[in-house]
Amino acid sequence: MTTTATLRMKLAQTEANIVTAKKFLEILNENKTLLLQQLAIVATFPVLTLPVEITQEIFIQCLPFDQCRPFVTQVETHTPLTLLGVCREWRDIALSTPELWAALSLHFDPVPSGVSAPKLNQVNAYIEKWLDRATNRPLSLCFERETDDDSVGECSFPPARMGDIIRQYSSRIEYLELALSQIDIGQLELNDLKFPLLQRVSFGHVYGADPDSDNPVEGFAHAPQLRSLCLEEYTSFEYYPFPSWQLTTFDGTISSMELFYITPNLLEAKCIVEHLHPLPTSAVHHPGLEFLTFTPNTDIPVDILPYLNLPSLRYLDVSEMEDATHPSLLAFLTRSAPPLTTLCIHADDGFADSQECISVVDATLENLELASPSRKVQDAILRLGDVNYPLNQRIEPAKTSPCLLKLKALSFLQSEGVDYDVLVRFLKKRYSGKDGIAKLESFRLVWRYGTFLPTMLRSGPAGDPNSRTLRRLKEEGLDIHVGTNRKNHLH
Repeated sequence: MTTTATLRMKLAQTEANIVTAKKFLEILNENKTLLLQQLAIVATFPVLTLPVEITQEIFIQCLPFDQCRPFVTQVETHTPLTLLGVCREWRDIALSTPELWAALSLHFDPVPSGVSAPKLNQVNAYIEKWLDRATNRPLSLCFERETDDDSVGECSFPPARMGDIIRQYSSRIEYLELALSQIDIGQLELNDLKFPLLQRVSFGHVYGADPDSDNPVEGFAHAPQLRSLCLEEYTSFEYYPFPSWQLTTFDGTISSMELFYITPNLLEAKCIVEHLHPLPTSAVHHPGLEFLTFTPNTDIPVDILPYLNLPSLRYLDVSEMEDATHPSLLAFLTRSAPPLTTLCIHADDGFADSQECISVVDATLENLELASPSRKVQDAILRLGDVNYPLNQRIEPAKTSPCLLKLKALSFLQSEGVDYDVLVRFLKKRYSGKDGIAKLESFRLVWRYGTFLPTMLRSGPAGDPNSRTLRRLKEEGLDIHVGTNRKNHLH
């Protein structure tokens, strides 16, 4: 029998072993720390062995700027500042890469009473230090200042100082975005400055008094390369007259047809129509416009198509139009007879003229995008050229039936489902590129929210024959998407 003395002896021995183990663990941890210190001195990280030029290009590709809006909303999250904090080598490379510092966005909030505002000279020094690192590169600048009619505070960076910064760097500014009130923009005196490199401008009205069309603010009289204009947030031509004859791209809200009268060189327009006043007595003829995206006001839809004649149009997106406006689309296409290659339309059962609209541009159409298409409209497209498709099931009335011989891309967006037997036959035929038809390159079926996953896709790749065929077409090179916006169920 084990005695108490024996147990106490074993316990003491165990405690002694624990003490010894702890001391040994301390020695191991000390050795680990020493080894890590030595490794940090002599180790070579593969990424740090890259040539400086390659690292610089990687940094540039990491910028969160896109070509149209080259800025981010928070200065402290700018990629350049993040790169400075990684290591000494990356800091040196980042500071010697001017492209990283060629874009700057600053958001100035009102400073409430009792709160200390940043000193003006500190803000000035920050901006100048940032932009000086860009050396002689063209600049993209964004200034946003929020003011409230009831504010009792003061702005940390007044418009007059913004004007000084813009004036100081005007010879290098390539893109300028101002989200200010009309009064603030007027204080910048942009019409007196020379902008030899300026190509793109964006204005947005945030807070402050409503813009006044009786006191428009002119700007950029000395910007010979200005081509692109974006007017957001309650801004329009009536508030900011621009040298419109040189514009080639417009994105913004319109309240009249003036845009199409005063921009003879306009190639691309993305328009939100609030209202139209006055209404033109005849269609405006614009011989050069090639791309048009039209979004009507959701509260009081206004259709501009009856007032346009665009014989050079190649891209038309009217997928946001309500059903009642579709007859004007047929009349517009018939009147303009454009060489349209891309057409995006809303196509539920209320769109009775769909086949006739498509037939007008059948000879040139390469990309067809149908938003919220009904099963009937989808079947009419997928059964094109199908002699077994009963005439009484086609969209009525259909005076002509398109062939879409040049079709390369087809999209059904927000679809409630499709006849997969018909779809597979269509894709097989179109992907073959035989019988004088163009080879289909892309097909997208994006389900409406709440649509159940079809049984054939639940069974997996080895299940339904249609599922296997769709996956085989994808493997052979057809860019095909069947699923939600976020998930392609053919992967």
